Amino acid sequence: MDNPTISKAELDRIHKQVPADYYSNGIEKNFLQRYWHHRRFSLIAQELTRLQLTGNILDIGCHGGDLTNVMSRATSCKLYGIDISPDAITFAKKRFPHINFFVSDFPTTHNFESGFFGAATSFDVMEHLPDTDTVLTEVNRLLVPGGYFIVAVPNENMLFRIVWWLWTKSRGQVWDGVHVHDFNHEGLGVFNRHGFTKVVDKKIICGMWWFLIFKKQP
Repeated sequence: MDNPTISKAELDRIHKQVPADYYSNGIEKNFLQRYWHHRRFSLIAQELTRLQLTGNILDIGCHGGDLTNVMSRATSCKLYGIDISPDAITFAKKRFPHINFFVSDFPTTHNFESGFFGAATSFDVMEHLPDTDTVLTEVNRLLVPGGYFIVAVPNENMLFRIVWWLWTKSRGQVWDGVHVHDFNHEGLGVFNRHGFTKVVDKKIICGMWWFLIFKKQP
């Protein structure tokens, strides 16, 4: 399933071609997608409420903004969403004008000053980014001391691999071959090396979706 040979340029091309309404359309019309995403939304909203965050939150890889909007309803923080797709950002701005959306090739594009955010999120994104070290260096720079990096990635157990194979043969064909990391196999040591301590570790949806919260070390 992992494809470490795919180039960043090819990954960027694929991601930009994903329809701007890919997620919102799937949630509306596909029962399985609706179930999958609503389980995610519920857990994320619950954890954000529990953390009682203050300041700004950065959502990395926000696409059409559906999940960014879930977070904006769960917290009083100011939300910023970034994505590499101009079409997705235009779509997000039209639907959720109360959220700040920007086109950004993260982590190459530096839109914000150091320590600007109390938390950053990255849901179903880290497995697509080739250079994990550079990503985590930039996230660390952007967070205040003690800030949170809230992450979710696939837990590529046997069930996930079966479901993913079936999905990429149908409506999810666009995603075939775009996973460049399997953190279930690689482990989470890279987060520790970049100054993050794991404080929450949960697996939901039959263990296929891995939700993690890291805290930036002082």
